[in-house]
Amino acid sequence: MAKTWECDGVPKDGKSYANQNPKQKHEPYENFGADCVICSLPKEAMVGGSSKPSGSAIAAAVASLLTLAGITGGYRIWQSQSCPKGEQKINDTCVTVRPSAAPKQIPIAPNTPAPTNTYATLAKVPNIPRGIFRYGGSTTFAPLRNPAIVEQIRQAHAEYELVYTEPPPGNKPGSGIGIKMLIDGQLSFSQSSRPLKDDEYKKAKDRNFQLEQIPVAIDGITIYVNPQISITNLTVSQIKDIFTGKINNWKQVGGSDLAIIPISRDPEDGGTPEYFKETVLEQADFANSVQPYARDTTGAIRKVATTPGGIGYATASEVCNQTLIKPLSIGKSVARGFVAPCNGKEVNKTVFVKDTYPITRRLFVVIKRDGKFDEQSGVAYANILLSDEGQQIVNQAGLIPLR
Repeated sequence: MAKTWECDGVPKDGKSYANQNPKQKHEPYENFGADCVICSLPKEAMVGGSSKPSGSAIAAAVASLLTLAGITGGYRIWQSQSCPKGEQKINDTCVTVRPSAAPKQIPIAPNTPAPTNTYATLAKVPNIPRGIFRYGGSTTFAPLRNPAIVEQIRQAHAEYELVYTEPPPGNKPGSGIGIKMLIDGQLSFSQSSRPLKDDEYKKAKDRNFQLEQIPVAIDGITIYVNPQISITNLTVSQIKDIFTGKINNWKQVGGSDLAIIPISRDPEDGGTPEYFKETVLEQADFANSVQPYARDTTGAIRKVATTPGGIGYATASEVCNQTLIKPLSIGKSVARGFVAPCNGKEVNKTVFVKDTYPITRRLFVVIKRDGKFDEQSGVAYANILLSDEGQQIVNQAGLIPLR
């Protein structure tokens, strides 16, 4: 079985790469393919170097392992050494935690208007609150949590501190748990790859506030298979029949005589598998052969890449730059033709913008309408991503901007 490898955006072999993140450093991410999901650096950039790690890198790794012992795969938020009492780690720097940020924050009127116009740059976005604001949710937003992007926002608004927050122990990251944490007061705003549900609106109303979803990007779901699979395309109905168990051998769709092994995350945990079940499977249950569910996208990719007959799905930005799995072209029907979600190792953004790819969705920032600072922080974040510069950032992250 191929080994996973970690990338933090900084080449360890002393070389420069044309496709690397201009600001380099990002949170360490466990990869399975030949290139990093976050910054596209090749594996050899991380494991090919012989330079000795810096003391700070070792300290960060040790503290991270202590914090996340026993957890493997997935998108990880690594923590460095603890700060003195009364301080908190923000962007690798210990800063004093203000006992009460409210007196220094910008006043807010109840029901801050949702984004109705756009701004040219991040710096021109008004009504940005001061303070530390926690956010989390959908793993599809992982590229937008890159520290380089968070730092870009911080440079535009120095006192607007964003802190990504993992779900409580025993919970897997995803849209659903992010929205729950928002309702429970653990987050200031959340990120979701699927629309809000009626029961979520009701739970918020029962607590005397409302939820609002603001679309900030477009995304497509890519179907991928073990590279030994000979077929190159599937229809949406064939995908449904595979994941519900009606089709269980590749020869039924023009491939070789080989059992199909469908891989999925739990639809109760993430927005992507939940959206897949609702839209592609049309609310039908996954086949028993799908379980046990993969913990996260990294685990699903790993399993498909090493399982003959394996098939899975994930957001396009997490699939297209992988080399140990093969993305498939998808069609609404054979007669209407097939559309490729990837153009080489890049996301084929044109097909998502033109809505010719069959499995396309919008991504949302979920705002807590409570007339308080959490509301203002969510509106500010949505406005930042919807600014002209923010949409460029969305594009650079591998997602598809709304405009």
